[in-house]
Amino acid sequence: MSRPDVRELPVASAGLRRGEVVVPTRVGDAVHGVLSCPAAPLVAASLRARGRPVRLADLTGRPSADADARLYLVTCPQEDGGTAAVAAAAAPGDALSAAAARAAVEEWAAVCANRSLLMASTPWCSGALHAAGAARQAAADHQGTGRRVHVLTPAAMPPETLSALAELGAVVTDSLDEVEPGDVVVVPAHGVTAERRAEVARRNVTVVDATCPVVAAAQAAAGRAADGRSHLVLVGQRDHAATDPIISQAPGRVTIADTPAKTAAVGAGNGGPVSYLLQPGLAPEAGAPILSALRSRYPAARPAVPAEICYAPSDRAGTIYSVALGSDVMLVVGDPRAGDTRHVCGLARDSGTKVQLIGDVADIKAAMLASVQTIGLAESTSARAGLAAETLTALSGLGRLTVARRRLATEKAAGVLG
Repeated sequence: MSRPDVRELPVASAGLRRGEVVVPTRVGDAVHGVLSCPAAPLVAASLRARGRPVRLADLTGRPSADADARLYLVTCPQEDGGTAAVAAAAAPGDALSAAAARAAVEEWAAVCANRSLLMASTPWCSGALHAAGAARQAAADHQGTGRRVHVLTPAAMPPETLSALAELGAVVTDSLDEVEPGDVVVVPAHGVTAERRAEVARRNVTVVDATCPVVAAAQAAAGRAADGRSHLVLVGQRDHAATDPIISQAPGRVTIADTPAKTAAVGAGNGGPVSYLLQPGLAPEAGAPILSALRSRYPAARPAVPAEICYAPSDRAGTIYSVALGSDVMLVVGDPRAGDTRHVCGLARDSGTKVQLIGDVADIKAAMLASVQTIGLAESTSARAGLAAETLTALSGLGRLTVARRRLATEKAAGVLG
């Protein structure tokens, strides 16, 4: 797609102040009629970076010969067959603002093109999404009944769900102090400790247990190991949300091993049996070296049962790597300070693809898209509500954008293949 020409059009100056640039969210064009401007946040960010005051506005009044302000505009086709605009306007006689407006439009016009966007699937696993749905349903069912819904932390769920829970009057809390008889308590996907569960039971409340089935199986396995007088090695991370609920099922009989070296600390000096368990949330391939070291030290060690393998981390890592590998640039949306954001960026960089961290739509720069035909997009669990959608919308305003979603999933076979 060739670079579109920037047109200079007269517009009514109503509301335009000297010194500012107005970036339209919709604009009237004599050729195409009223056009949407999905890339308006990108143009506005460029102008702010130039030190210009910017205001977003609807400029759908059709241009006229009597208008005195100047509008700079390019149009580009959309995937749905329509047309979008990239535009900015300056007040009459304001040469500096007019120059800035034109420069910003030209900057983005230079990267308008037909592109593909390859998007990684949701960062939330099925267990987290199930818990989010259960909490939201409980809040909706009890709204206005006088029975308050308390969602225990850590409430690992999409920010949109957390906002919906707040609107429905539910409370996300790590304390049971305000829970009253008859209230509803939602157990989160990572579960709660045995002590916390017993405390909830004493309060005469309705319990919605949204513990992930894989986490629940791990808790049951820990309890079974303790009943068998076995010492349990939990291969995982001490600060993971599922850890305390699991080890609470076997107090004093669990060693956490997060490196192969930590397997030397296993308390098996009494000659008792050793069992091991892979923590839900840890990719099997990450735990493999630790399990290998454990079995080398304790050949008689056996897996704790019943237990299930959590494949969600591996599937997510594979999805992100695959998306990055098939892209010219990889955009990772999320809070730059969050550990999950750094983790996603690391997974993407392993592919060799250039990675750009997007904490806000304004972080997208035109230079990132130069000579780019395929954009990869992955979302961190730390991304604020709507950021991925806003990013997608802004990019769609720069030409035809074909969007595909990719998700790698491990399927459990029903039987042995022969």
